[in-house]
Amino acid sequence: MKKSISTCVLVLFLFSFMCCKSQENKKTERIQTPKHFKILDKKEGDLDNDGVFEKVIVYDTEKETDMGTERQIYIYKKNHNKWELWKKSVGAILPSEHGGMMGDPFEGISINKNCIVINHSGGARQRWHYTHRFRFQTGEFQLIGATVNFGSPCDNFFNFDYNLSTGKVIYQEETSDCEKEDSKTEKKETISKPSTLPTMANFYPGNNKFTFPNSETIIYY
Repeated sequence: MKKSISTCVLVLFLFSFMCCKSQENKKTERIQTPKHFKILDKKEGDLDNDGVFEKVIVYDTEKETDMGTERQIYIYKKNHNKWELWKKSVGAILPSEHGGMMGDPFEGISINKNCIVINHSGGARQRWHYTHRFRFQTGEFQLIGATVNFGSPCDNFFNFDYNLSTGKVIYQEETSDCEKEDSKTEKKETISKPSTLPTMANFYPGNNKFTFPNSETIIYY
């Protein structure tokens, strides 16, 4: 009987100890938000194919710029149950007023196929939308894909899709007249592989230019 009671006490002690350790680990995993920063979005996923999830947080810094408040991306890796800052980017997320009449341009981030995907939109009558895809390779998060949609109803609208890894570019422009119920579509494809890929650390959406060969068509992505 005494042996049974001792065993129960030991089991309860071990259970209590494990609970305490679990609570302790949870505390160490918490990320302290930088002072005056506000979280806009966060996602977890395996970004470097090591089988362990990283955490991506988009912060509004409340630092004023000509286009509203500055945003930053912090990427954290887990080290012995502690989140440590791994990479940081200032510029890849547009400031709070960059969307023009549409307001805040930031739509959100996602993690897809080990890539960080960032979406923005804005404009007025002419609307624009950016999707940028960054993959961790050669020690940095590099831009591997960019999609741009721009235009307005009953006028002209284009879609530009650029796979920077392969160099494949697909451009499609539709010109329409709603009164005449008429429209025409132009499509171009080419291969243009950049010598170096932009990194997320130095990236700003819309500041990169692509010019089609033997054409006046220029796209900013």
